[in-house]
Amino acid sequence: MNATRHDLPEPAFLTSGKVGEAERAAAGDAVREALAGTHERIRSVRVTLSLVDDPSLPRPALAQAIVETDGGRLRAQAAAPGLAEAIDLLRRRLSVRTAHLRAG
Repeated sequence: MNATRHDLPEPAFLTSGKVGEAERAAAGDAVREALAGTHERIRSVRVTLSLVDDPSLPRPALAQAIVETDGGRLRAQAAAPGLAEAIDLLRRRLSVRTAHLRAG
């Protein structure tokens, strides 16, 4: 079965800190983009977004995705100064991890 954007389950979100709907939508889009074209069935997607309100931290924003497939589990995570950057890094890292799923 060839997965498409429409075949992917909606991500389940866990958020902490000041995370808005725009960041949730951006993370969902980033994960769907990273998983697009996979040949393996995606069973579930969990996304965690966290923003710590501490100016002393160099990377207070965290984005993480855990993807359950028929073949196992993929996990990607990124920390950055802001959520937009963390989400973009997450998309890139998850794309690298799913490259073998697109080839299969």
